[in-house]
Amino acid sequence: MNGKQKFSTDELDSFVKSIDSYIIGEDVQRIQINPEVEAVLNLTGIELKTLSSEDCCEKAYCLYAYCNYVQSVFNRHQVKLYWCDSQINRMVAKQADSFSKYMKWEQKYYTVVEQDEFVKKIFEAKLVSEARVIWLTDKIRDMRKMADTLMELSKRKTYS
Repeated sequence: MNGKQKFSTDELDSFVKSIDSYIIGEDVQRIQINPEVEAVLNLTGIELKTLSSEDCCEKAYCLYAYCNYVQSVFNRHQVKLYWCDSQINRMVAKQADSFSKYMKWEQKYYTVVEQDEFVKKIFEAKLVSEARVIWLTDKIRDMRKMADTLMELSKRKTYS
């Protein structure tokens, strides 16, 4: 593929759809957004003190479920990121003979990205997915920690 070929997301879309079909076929349930989660994420210290042990468990469960939803979003972006990386690496490998054998892989990589419009579009999609993966990684970790804190608070209130 070279710059003369127009960029099409059909291949990527097809790949993502096949992943979705696999998930549905394996009977893995898709998780929906729970509107209650926003309130849980914005609890103040005073509100936390007034929660009962059961309330803490319920709210922790909501957060854990939301973490699963965010994890599924994360996984979709990670799949796209891996696909983009794979495609770019294949394109660079196809054009590797046109470069000096002593040229570093990174130089070949970025040269192909700059010279090939199709690869440049895939690279841009990769950057978007990569940014989302990085952003979501921290969000998932932080929300799980909040849910763990609610569970610990529930235990403390139970045994106090």
